[in-house]
Amino acid sequence: MSDLLSTAFGRPALFSAELSARAAEQLGSALTERQLALLVSAANFHALDNPGVTLRIVVHIARPGDMAHLTDAGTRHEKVRAEARKVAEFSIVSTVAGSPHPHYTHHRKGWRSDPETGVRNIVLDPEREPGAPAVVGRASLYWRLRGGIERRYPFEYDRLRQWLLRGRESALNSHVVERRVVDLTGVPTGGARAEREPAVIFGLHWLELGGAERWAMESIALARAKGLRPIVITDVPSTHPWITRAELDGAIVLALTHPVGQPEHSEPVLEALATNFDVRGVFVHHSRWVYDRLPWLRNRIPGLHVASTHHILEYNGGGYPAIGAALDEFIDVHHVISPQLQDWFVDVQRVDPAKVALAPLIGLTTTGAVAETARARVDESVLTLGFIGRFAAQKRPYLFTKLVRELQDIQGLSVRVVIQGGGELEHFVRRDIDGHNLTGIVEWVDESAPVSNTLARIDCLVLSSQNEGLTLTTLEALAAGVPVISTDVGSQRTVIVPDALVSREPGLFLTGAIEVVTRMAGSEEYRADVWRREVALAQEFTEYESAHDWAGKLFELWNK
Repeated sequence: MSDLLSTAFGRPALFSAELSARAAEQLGSALTERQLALLVSAANFHALDNPGVTLRIVVHIARPGDMAHLTDAGTRHEKVRAEARKVAEFSIVSTVAGSPHPHYTHHRKGWRSDPETGVRNIVLDPEREPGAPAVVGRASLYWRLRGGIERRYPFEYDRLRQWLLRGRESALNSHVVERRVVDLTGVPTGGARAEREPAVIFGLHWLELGGAERWAMESIALARAKGLRPIVITDVPSTHPWITRAELDGAIVLALTHPVGQPEHSEPVLEALATNFDVRGVFVHHSRWVYDRLPWLRNRIPGLHVASTHHILEYNGGGYPAIGAALDEFIDVHHVISPQLQDWFVDVQRVDPAKVALAPLIGLTTTGAVAETARARVDESVLTLGFIGRFAAQKRPYLFTKLVRELQDIQGLSVRVVIQGGGELEHFVRRDIDGHNLTGIVEWVDESAPVSNTLARIDCLVLSSQNEGLTLTTLEALAAGVPVISTDVGSQRTVIVPDALVSREPGLFLTGAIEVVTRMAGSEEYRADVWRREVALAQEFTEYESAHDWAGKLFELWNK
């Protein structure tokens, strides 16, 4: 590729590997494609963190239930591998230009270059059996207890949560987020652009199933197509099942595990990126780590473009949109996918309207065009419902399974269910299905499967979320000829007809959803009519530029 970039296991590498035939065979036979991608990601981080240095990489696989260690300070110490299984070891030489920086050593209680820093113990999470609980981080006692209560009494817990959210929601739509004041004293300022490969930094939450993540994948592929090298940084613990997706071909992925142990008031990894690439812009999807470093990046790289993209207002303080508003001074454009978010930025947060771009995800449908008619029922004798999304508290999969249980009790109503997803509540959801004897009517679809395949097997999509923006899955379902029943959250009412829009309050959700499902099961004409009316609403979005087209023009501008 270049003096800077080579390849390792088919992926861009910022290092040259001294890999024996035996080590290569050990790694190839013991690791999956996902694990190999994470290994390259970890090695790239350490190559950036130690420019020009030779490191010994020792690869381990953690016990089921233990965390991965990819970039955190623990990789410099042997204790992280105590219960892990060693796979192989090899040396790498960082091809990154720059100066090494000191690391914190626990032995000497200080920042210095010490013998510990020559070895990196990379601990990869094991592959997980379907339905096994995912452990990607250690929650505090409070969150573990709260999670345990939610799993044991989900319906009751949800009622309490909805009561608590009412006050927060009211404050969210009236409170102006305080702008962040940042002291940039001591932050280096770069000079004129050198002849280096143009690149763009993407800040992501993780690489997992989700509408926001699918848009992230699309934008990464767009940047690559426009001649920019994507540098993708994730900052939330995850198994990153999407790290092998085709959209990431050619991208440098840095999947962070914390704490990374960077010296105070300096950013060695970002400094290495700024030194070795012509970083034209930063595109923040959902990454607190990248958001927090926007002031440093704007000061370090003159003329840097910065864009943020927003999907959902979190009831607890606003979430990522609130962070974007707080850092408005350091962001050129806030991309939003729904009118709700546009109004919140402009009317509530008083952001300059010229800096807010409404570009919905209408260009990311399953076929690229809208079906001409509602798709015929898969089986005329059965109504097949679908759930597509992460098994997380926000999506409330337990409320969907409760809906299925209650539908099963209605005499003369026959339903089937297709569930696609993955996440921290997967073990709970599968146990709930098995415990209520629903296994015979449920089809499970892996989260990595194309959403279009799932939509082709259902008659109606159900969204039970407690909060959303305007979901990509909704638009994809309508494009595929599938009507949608949704909670009345975020901007869902923009494309969901009133009679298919149900309350987010658990009891009212069940009452409303049962009524709509029962009516659809009894009248194919009604099911098709819901779809027609929802498509008509969605078509009104065609007056806006699509997110795909908007981002394409943005990256063309950045690469001039």
